[in-house]
Amino acid sequence: MKPAKVPLVVGVAGIMGAGKSTVARVFEDLGARLVDADAMGKDMLKEAAVRDAVVSAFGDGVRDREGAIDTAALGRLAFANPENARKLDEITRDPLIAKIKARIEELRASSEVIVIDAALLPEWNAKAWLDVLIVVDSEVNRSVERLAAASRFDLPGIRSRMEHQFSRAKKTSCADIVLPNYGSLEDLRTRARAIFRTIRNMETSGA
Repeated sequence: MKPAKVPLVVGVAGIMGAGKSTVARVFEDLGARLVDADAMGKDMLKEAAVRDAVVSAFGDGVRDREGAIDTAALGRLAFANPENARKLDEITRDPLIAKIKARIEELRASSEVIVIDAALLPEWNAKAWLDVLIVVDSEVNRSVERLAAASRFDLPGIRSRMEHQFSRAKKTSCADIVLPNYGSLEDLRTRARAIFRTIRNMETSGA
C-alpha cells in the first residue's frame, strides 16, 4: 500500500463472481469515480484495430450479423484452451491498461477517490500504478453459484474462464486489503462501506 494522497487510486479485484463490482459500486455511491474495465474492454472491441486483430486471430465466426464482435462467441473460443486465452490477452491487455491509465489521468483533477473495477488487476501487476489494491474473497463454489444464478455464463464457461485467471489464493496474496464475502449481499455492502471509510481516513490523515 502506497502513502496516502489525493486522489487515491483504488483497485478492486477478485475471482469471477466474488462480488468486486458490488464493492466498486458501493464506493461509487459514496463518492468515488468509477472506472469499469469490463465495460471499457467491450467498447474497445468496437475499435477497428482491435476488432480486426481479434478476427484475424479467431476467424469470422466471432462476428455478428452486423460485423461487430460477438462477445459470447469470442468468449467461447478464447477460453476453450490456454493458447486461445493467451492470444486474446496479447491483443487486448496493453491497449486496455493504457485506456484505464488514461481515464485515471482524466479524473485526477476532479476526484478524491478513483476506483478501478477490474478482475485482472493482480494478473496485470497493477499495484505499480495503484495506491491500494482490494481483493474481494469468496469461496469458489459460491462465486460459481452467483454467476450461474445471474445467467451470465453456463457452468463450463464459468469454469473455463476461472482456469485462465489467478487462483483465489494467488489473488488474495496480491492484496493490500482482503475484503471477505462469505455472507449476504447486505453484509458485503456493509463491509465495503467500512473499507471505504478506512481508505478515506488514510487519505485525510496522511497515514
